[in-house]
Amino acid sequence: MFIISIIQTVYDAVTDIFNKYLPMMKSLANSLLKDYQLSEDAVQEALIRLSKNVDKIDNINSNASKNYIYTVTKNEALKLLEEKNDRKNHETDVQSYGEYGFNNIEGALDIEAFCDQYGFGLEISEILQNLSETDKDIIIYKYGAGYTLKEIATLMNLDREIVYKRHQRALEKLRTVLEAGNEK
Repeated sequence: MFIISIIQTVYDAVTDIFNKYLPMMKSLANSLLKDYQLSEDAVQEALIRLSKNVDKIDNINSNASKNYIYTVTKNEALKLLEEKNDRKNHETDVQSYGEYGFNNIEGALDIEAFCDQYGFGLEISEILQNLSETDKDIIIYKYGAGYTLKEIATLMNLDREIVYKRHQRALEKLRTVLEAGNEK
């Protein structure tokens, strides 16, 4: 009976995710892949991954859960995009996402929404534009959403040491930009 209750819990959680986030997941996957069939595949892969990691979603309505679901979907779509590009063997068709290039925050940074959602001032939000997407995500997760670097490494599917180093470099770059701005 215990196994059945675990299966039911996972099934219920994935059903809730499906019902609440399916339109967002499909839209995101399609915006990256520009292919309906591949988008469906990406969403299915994301749902499978989410079912395996359902313990990381504590409250389906929280911003952290939404970001996690978004991240998983985006990463699955990017994997399919890389596979599609490998098949075509045309590197110029698609933007390179780099060695650690899976993004974790929705699309381009909307400064006003960022200020409202994470409580950073407009000045800090604008300064964050100087960071790479991955470094920006680390800073937002750390100081906006309150994740530890270990949790961020897990969320971003990166080695903890890589996240630590990128965090340090991002802080140094932000410090340099802030100091340069104060000298003006």
